[in-house]
Amino acid sequence: RRVHGAHKIHYPKTITMLRGNHECRHLTAYFNFKHECKYKYNMKFYDALMSCFDCLPLAAILNGRFLCVHGGLSPDLQTLQDITNIQRFREPPPSGIMTDLLWSDPMDEEEEEATPDAMYLHNDLRGCSYVFSFKAACQFLKNNNLLSVIRAHEAQDEGYRLYKKNTSTGFPTVICIFSAPNYCDTYNNKAAIIRFQNNLMNIRQFNSQPHPYYLPNFMNAFSWSLPFVAEKVTDMLVTIWHLIDDDEVPAAGSNDEAKAGMSAARENQIRQKIFAMGKVARMYKTLREENENILRLKGLAGGNLPVGILQQGSTAIQDAVDNFDGAKRVDKANERRPAFENA
Repeated sequence: RRVHGAHKIHYPKTITMLRGNHECRHLTAYFNFKHECKYKYNMKFYDALMSCFDCLPLAAILNGRFLCVHGGLSPDLQTLQDITNIQRFREPPPSGIMTDLLWSDPMDEEEEEATPDAMYLHNDLRGCSYVFSFKAACQFLKNNNLLSVIRAHEAQDEGYRLYKKNTSTGFPTVICIFSAPNYCDTYNNKAAIIRFQNNLMNIRQFNSQPHPYYLPNFMNAFSWSLPFVAEKVTDMLVTIWHLIDDDEVPAAGSNDEAKAGMSAARENQIRQKIFAMGKVARMYKTLREENENILRLKGLAGGNLPVGILQQGSTAIQDAVDNFDGAKRVDKANERRPAFENA
């Protein structure tokens, strides 16, 4: 956002920015952008940004033939004039054409096959708005003399996706462009942009570049080092329990020592404690070895680690964050619009 804003200020007549679903008070407060603004600057800075977001256009027409929008189409959208008529200088409402332009998605092929006659269905992934069909896209494009809808809103492994071609034009009805490489420092995806010049359209892909190291989630060095300390403390406790086991647990088959020592129940109790402490020790070892990956995974999973992931060890954590499908699966909860507090 900051880089795009700087470009807009420097090139006000040649840079056009469109509003996305995250450019609002609701999502910036739910995720960490508001906190980051308060941490680095102040609320006055944050409020100024929100006012800027309210002024961003919802859509643009490229070369008279392409509708550019963040999300997609709406059942309430019939003509381009409907977009012009929107009172956009506000926080996006819970539903309606403004929300659909920011949140809707094209249907997947499986969804279209299951409901071949449906034009629009509720968007279960987002928890709001709609998914629109190939038929709906073709009808809208025909009615408005357009070739295609160019949109973002969904991470793509290759940086872009070309949807089903319109039989009357031979052009993809929807083109999805995702320009953030290695999204969330986890997806390992390529990014892409569209270059439109001399009536020729080219898609250019690019990869991510290393950025300076920083402690995630505004952590300080003490908080970051806690897994290291916890692992050492747990190792000490495990050692102590093993000493108790050696000193107190009688040898098998020694009835005299068994009578003088502890009961079989006590022996089993101590062994269970050793087993439990060993389990905790392995978890803390994983926390220490995979500290940064765990923080990335926690961010993707909405602040909570998937159940049992620590016990599965480093391999499971790396599988979750080091490939596109794994990262997208964990991040699925964050694709949904957060509930409104007064809802």
